[in-house]
Amino acid sequence: MIYAVILAGGVGSRFWPFSRELEPKQLMKIVGEKSLLQSTVERVRGIITPSNIYVVTNSIHFYEVKAQLNGFGIPDDNIILEPQGKNTAPAIGLAAKFIAYGDPEAVLVVLPADHYIKGLPGFRRTLKNAIHAANSGLLVTIGIKPTSPATGYGYIKIKSKIKNQRSKILAVESFIEKPNLVNAKKYCKSDKYFWNSGMFVWKASVFLQEVKHYLPGLHRSLVSIHIMKDVERVWPTVKSISVDYGIMERTKKIALVPAKFYWSDLGSWDSLEEFFHKDKSGNILSPDTLALGCKGVGVFSRSNRLICAVGAKDLIVADTPDALLVCSRDKTQEVKKLVGLLKLANRKEHLVHLTERRPWGKFTVLQSGPRFKIKLIEIDQGKRLSLQRHKQRAEHWVVVSGTATVTIGNKTMLVRSNESIYIPNATLHRLANLTAAPLQIVEVQTGEYLGEDDIERFSDDFNKGSRLDV
Repeated sequence: MIYAVILAGGVGSRFWPFSRELEPKQLMKIVGEKSLLQSTVERVRGIITPSNIYVVTNSIHFYEVKAQLNGFGIPDDNIILEPQGKNTAPAIGLAAKFIAYGDPEAVLVVLPADHYIKGLPGFRRTLKNAIHAANSGLLVTIGIKPTSPATGYGYIKIKSKIKNQRSKILAVESFIEKPNLVNAKKYCKSDKYFWNSGMFVWKASVFLQEVKHYLPGLHRSLVSIHIMKDVERVWPTVKSISVDYGIMERTKKIALVPAKFYWSDLGSWDSLEEFFHKDKSGNILSPDTLALGCKGVGVFSRSNRLICAVGAKDLIVADTPDALLVCSRDKTQEVKKLVGLLKLANRKEHLVHLTERRPWGKFTVLQSGPRFKIKLIEIDQGKRLSLQRHKQRAEHWVVVSGTATVTIGNKTMLVRSNESIYIPNATLHRLANLTAAPLQIVEVQTGEYLGEDDIERFSDDFNKGSRLDV
């Protein structure tokens, strides 16, 4: 049978400051009304039955992925969780291990969750050709014919058609790392080069054989995994490696199928220019933007403030409530390096937005300072936070809308709109919304230390990930 393996564990750091580690690119709505993950699932659902669609993601994203898959008919057990991201080879290997256990003849269609594809009939024809080749024991990569001398993609050089195969199946001569501009221009003009899309089709059994041959350490780790709980024990010892470097650049069983559809990996801010309206000066301007004498400027905003630009040329401006990016259009690939510097500096802006999503709802940091922090907390209908206490902070809750069910010690009470309640430090407490309406509260924290790790949980409805509470 045919299975989809959707890789949804990346961060998409080139889309910072919109993309953060806890709200990665694939979970965002970048083009259209659905997230990139939802669009990927919708694309394959007409080809592959929902019960055969698997999603590999980081454990911290489980509840958000589950929420986004709601309505697609994909079982929760088809969400495969990595305790830590280890790049594409281990992620695909883990999915292949579990799927092959139930179906030794399984053919896997491996797709990144963060690409944009247009032309569904061509997409289906391409997959049909790729599946045909995979059934004969080949590891198939889907290649994209270059439309520009892009330096942000890896390239694949082909050499000939494969004998006794359909004419659309091509033999691969070599993989080429991201080239400089001179070489990219040469590749773009030649009919022997394709962009490496990161989309693959192969039999799970054939892929695992190649893992055993080229990545014996990973293979030993996969063999030791029998149930999902084993992953947490084994995963810390697994080495991070891409499937391109670990397998595809070394295997003798590789083939390429040219894509018959429009594709973009949405890899950086400049890749968005073809999806949004431009004014006569080539500017893409978000609402509430005023540009005078600007040319080739892209302004993207998730904040509520006015943005003005005068005389700017060939810039990307990406604005959020807590971080602003200003970047030359020809340097958008460098944003990933910037995020690396934020990590080294232990800046929270690489990790979260001011508004953070949780399985029970979300919260927004409104203001913080020495000894205080103010949050707006929004709890979905029928959800509750963990039973918890804080050693170093006290909390004062003011209900803005809805009715809160509050447990303090061994007492439970209702707190309604315009009412408030105080929770001293070191006091066992719980906040819940047991009504059919949304609940909003303003929380004022006071104390010497207000970090999110000052929390001791005693009972938690959401225990399949981390960073789940406030």
